[in-house]
Amino acid sequence: MNNFSILIKNGTIIDGTGKKRYLSNIIIDEDKIVSIYNSNQEAIVINNKKHLIKNLKFNKEIDAKSMVVAPGFIDVHTHDDQNIFDDPTMSCKISQGVTSCIVGNCGISLAPFNFSGDVPAPIPLLGEKEVFKYPKVSDYKSAFLKKPSSINVALLTGHSMLRVQAMNGDISRSANNDEINVMQKMLDEALREGSIGLSTGLAYPAASAAPTEEIIELAKVLKAYDGIFTTHMRNEGDDLLKSVQETIDIGKIAGVRTVISHHKCAGRTNWGKSIKSLNLIEKAKKEQYLDLDCYPYTASSTMLLKNFVARADKVLVTWSDKVKDLKVNDINYLTKKFNCSVDEVVDKLYPAGAIYFQMDDEDLNRILKFSGSMIGSDGLPGDKHPHPRLWGTFPRVLGKYSRDMKLFSLEEAIFKMSGKSSSTFGLKKRGLLKEGYFADIVIIDENNVIDNATYEEPLLPSSGIEKVFTNGKLVWENLTATENFSGKFLEGKSFN
Repeated sequence: MNNFSILIKNGTIIDGTGKKRYLSNIIIDEDKIVSIYNSNQEAIVINNKKHLIKNLKFNKEIDAKSMVVAPGFIDVHTHDDQNIFDDPTMSCKISQGVTSCIVGNCGISLAPFNFSGDVPAPIPLLGEKEVFKYPKVSDYKSAFLKKPSSINVALLTGHSMLRVQAMNGDISRSANNDEINVMQKMLDEALREGSIGLSTGLAYPAASAAPTEEIIELAKVLKAYDGIFTTHMRNEGDDLLKSVQETIDIGKIAGVRTVISHHKCAGRTNWGKSIKSLNLIEKAKKEQYLDLDCYPYTASSTMLLKNFVARADKVLVTWSDKVKDLKVNDINYLTKKFNCSVDEVVDKLYPAGAIYFQMDDEDLNRILKFSGSMIGSDGLPGDKHPHPRLWGTFPRVLGKYSRDMKLFSLEEAIFKMSGKSSSTFGLKKRGLLKEGYFADIVIIDENNVIDNATYEEPLLPSSGIEKVFTNGKLVWENLTATENFSGKFLEGKSFN
């Protein structure tokens, strides 16, 4: 049989390995790449059968002349746990060329969770109480399989969720041995059901009281499953270096793959510390598996918290549960409006969200360029006025940082967003353009690719992402989602 699903011809292939580009053609059949061949070939072999190229027929042919054809990007740091159900087109991601998301970051995940009491920050970032309806990872997985999105999803288990349940909401202290044992059992079950690892959010109230030893004992559970440990560290400001060392120690003692989430140097007094933090990481990498993710912006976004406000040069408050009609405004304007101090504004609005301008361009460039760095958007889809990284992260890396600033080659940029990410997180047959791999593919106009989302208008789709395929199905074309919900639930290395 000579009939196949799709031919992408005449494209410039950047395959996700970091190697130099080359001209070639790609044949997709169903959900896989079955052949990558040169135009001067007369015949190819597919599934051990020889085919004359002139006799091949395709349901769809795409001419990618003058375009870059690359693996679909993997957003390694997201909070799309609920968004995949609320907006299964996932336009905010496929419009960037993203075909796979890692959810459950910063210690918070929709599953496993079964707790009726009030929940501390940052758990509300995932949504209102009614979205927390998955007592087990298997429940979350089943819901996704019944209603898949346009992208693939892999789930980390949030440490804060385990803590709140095991400690019955009494999280302002260290867990005792019995509570740690409960958390370990919950994590083990989550990993058996398809979670790819454990995440922590040690900077937040839900987990800040957890000592290093508690995290080590939980991380040890990962080893049997080759699970990954990711962490929003305890401190990204004055105690940044101590927090990096704590992370290194956890990963080394537990013997697990470790990723530092959204690495940054927060607060003007800490600018330049990336030189020392990256040196620490580079040294540790010689003895253990340690990497990091980052986003290409000097402003962060999360809950409105006093300690975060204190170290920021500028703060935009984006939403509030208490003041429903709140418009996006500088916190200094709100102090005048409400005639009170900054701390009193936080108390008045909390729970609330904010964008914090607190980082330096030189640190950001250094972290982006670092050999162990991957790209994660860390966007908050539930925000009424989200950070522009939700819609712009990946084209911004391609356009601003690779093409315009020449911080790294396009080949290296794509490697950081595909092959490096799939290898680190153990996503089998993803992240590369290779025969036998899943057909997660993005076609890019490299001369025009750029982010358009801004702090003022954060929902604008990027330019230059021409077509996107998830598992062989076209999900984005002509700046529009096609509503092909072809995403799959991705499980960890031990399941592959």
